[in-house]
Amino acid sequence: VDKLASMKSTASKRSRRQQPSERSAISEFTEIDEDVYLSSAACASPQLLSGLKGMSPIEALKVSQRLRVRLGAITSTKLVSGQSLHDAVAALGLTRFTVEDMNDFVNTVAEFINLEFPEVEQKSFDLTERDLSKFGTPVWQWPQKPTSLRKSLQSAAAVNAFIQRKAFNVVPAQALMELFLAEDASSVIHKRLGPRLLTQFQAMKEILLAGDTNRLVAELTFVRINDLAAPPEPTHPLMYIEPFVGLLILCNGIMIGFQTDPLFEDWSGWVWFELSFAAILILEIVLRMHLLRCRAYWCGEERVWNWFDVFLASTGVTDFVIQMVTQESSDMFGTSLLRFCRLIRLARIVKVFRLKFMRDLRLMVKGWIAGIRTLALAFTLLFAVLYVLSGFATMSIGASERTVEVGLQRYFDNIPSAMFTAFRCFTGECVDHSGQSITSILAEEFGVLFVLSFVASYMLVTMGIFNVILAVYVDITMKAAKENEAITAEQYSRESIRIARTTRELLKKFAAAHREFMLMEGCDLADINNKNFKPMPALFTDDDVHEQIEISKELFLVVIQDRSVQALMDDLDLPPDRANLFEVIDADGSGTLAITELVQGLLKIRGDISKSDTVAALLATKAVQRIVEEMKEQTLDDLSGFRAEVAYKFEELHSRGQMEEVVPPPPYCMKTDFPGSLQVSSQRPTMLQEEYLEMPILSPRSPRSPGSLGTLCSDHSLQ
Repeated sequence: VDKLASMKSTASKRSRRQQPSERSAISEFTEIDEDVYLSSAACASPQLLSGLKGMSPIEALKVSQRLRVRLGAITSTKLVSGQSLHDAVAALGLTRFTVEDMNDFVNTVAEFINLEFPEVEQKSFDLTERDLSKFGTPVWQWPQKPTSLRKSLQSAAAVNAFIQRKAFNVVPAQALMELFLAEDASSVIHKRLGPRLLTQFQAMKEILLAGDTNRLVAELTFVRINDLAAPPEPTHPLMYIEPFVGLLILCNGIMIGFQTDPLFEDWSGWVWFELSFAAILILEIVLRMHLLRCRAYWCGEERVWNWFDVFLASTGVTDFVIQMVTQESSDMFGTSLLRFCRLIRLARIVKVFRLKFMRDLRLMVKGWIAGIRTLALAFTLLFAVLYVLSGFATMSIGASERTVEVGLQRYFDNIPSAMFTAFRCFTGECVDHSGQSITSILAEEFGVLFVLSFVASYMLVTMGIFNVILAVYVDITMKAAKENEAITAEQYSRESIRIARTTRELLKKFAAAHREFMLMEGCDLADINNKNFKPMPALFTDDDVHEQIEISKELFLVVIQDRSVQALMDDLDLPPDRANLFEVIDADGSGTLAITELVQGLLKIRGDISKSDTVAALLATKAVQRIVEEMKEQTLDDLSGFRAEVAYKFEELHSRGQMEEVVPPPPYCMKTDFPGSLQVSSQRPTMLQEEYLEMPILSPRSPRSPGSLGTLCSDHSLQ
């Protein structure tokens, strides 16, 4: 595998200018495992489409060899048991499946390829999957016709053979590899394995072919490999009937509108329309109960909605029965009950909030419900202010004779009437029964005093209370609308797994693009950008995802122009200005992005800015400041110690005495390489050395000895 990796790197970087020696090395290695590549690149079964088609021989051989090593299959005739397959995927982190699940998968594959052991059939003893060497040479072949598995089990011989193979729990490694290397789009796999084994097969294929990628993403996104490697959950069948339910609600609303029109109210055909809607509602209830089962339907998360559906269906049936009865007799009570049932039909429109594709509408309703408490408090505040203002108006304007003369006493007779009048004036409908403006009439009667009082109260209520209430209500509504619906632990886990899977696919896109960029290293970037790429499948990029990958800015800008990459970034909720993301993620300013740096940066940028992001930046800045202060203190301490050591050395030098006579100096000490050893030089000392040697010593204490200068020269610090 290491030899293949080095050869692949060499061939990738020099694909257009390969030397003869390199070509011979590649061809020599290909000849060694030629059977592996041929059997993997072109499946023997016409029903299975190989996923290695379109890849170079080196790439296909590399993928096949990696899968063979992870399965522990050295030769193509080696048998893989359910236990060994379980150990192989468990070593890569996939532990959600048991040995029994692996045995079921292996036995199903063995039946699919018509596996037989002629040597075992001639023996009388029984074998298990532990005795792989005693099975002998397996005989198997891919079915040439797309016959179903059930038809192949109709004969007694096939049943006996299946029972015998099921006891072995083994399958040839070559058949297993060809199955794993087949394309996911092949419908044969789904027909042969079934829904349960298909999910198991997809998880094993993901972890065996891209185990390193899944492990890296799982570590960076803090999810389990079991959840990351498992395929996404299929769309629930109830999601397919939601558009039909939405259309039904729309038609029901239109029908109610026509029924209230006097021209169409007495039409006799409405009863059959109502019967049709009631029947469809009952059919929806039965279908939901069948798909969700009774317990989940009546006691599940959406039990309130289910109870509401049952209530609507019962009212529909009651409405139909009442209409049939009232057509035969003109009972007033029955007519009133019929109108009440028709009024209940309007509640069917509420069903639109249940639909998954009406997510924005549900968020708006959620925000409105969250602001009801604020609305109640605002009503209390407004009531208190209007009560005080109405009290003054009742005692001043209502008790005046001029108010009676102009005919406005009825609007200020008591506090409730004055409160309603004040509310009308503050909201813009301040007129009397004849249509004249109340404020204009009162301004003519009471003059400037009323005008100033009205303007002050209007500014207080309209510009003050109303705007403050509106601002607070909008703020609370927006906060409630922006809250993530993942409020439970299960929903949060599903969202985390979705983000991890999207990040994994995005990482594979960058790895595949990096590989193509290395193949076209000698080309111009503009030519690479305009060229139609045909990269290897993203599932086979496990070798390309490693710590040595460095994404340059040019490559980053090329990759983000791909529509599939843009869709993945949209799923991650990344900001729209993605051309500037490279400078943001490249925090160290190196000009390249490592794999971990890229993934962590994208995960940090996704979503809206929260308070925790600002606090994290503040804490990081304080941590850096604390580290700098510690480095400053450490540097000052080291400098103080160095000064003390230098002072001590000079004091020691002074304590040795002062030279009284000139003695021929010994060979001079020269330092060759700091902080290496010293060497003796016979050359004449430089001017600086002579000046240093002739430096006077202030406090001589002992006579100079011939060896003192040698001791002086041997000191590294002074030298």
